[in-house]
Amino acid sequence: MKLANINACEIKVATVYVITCFMCDKELHLAATTIDSNVGDAAAMAAAQGWHSYQTDDESCSIACPSCIKEVQENEAEANA
Repeated sequence: MKLANINACEIKVATVYVITCFMCDKELHLAATTIDSNVGDAAAMAAAQGWHSYQTDDESCSIACPSCIKEVQENEAEANA
């Protein structure tokens, strides 16, 4: 078998918004073409998928994934029980 470089015309350039959870470093990738290349639309789409900021009595986080938000909610429920 003979290997060669990929033909450059076969490579596509894409704009992607990357949103990273500050608690676990999980990343959400949103293609700009599906959200009209607007950061506000990216934030709204992330929120629709459960990504939010939050604030509790003792901490705040500007970006958290659904799993980490659930964990914080469970920890708060335990602390208040």
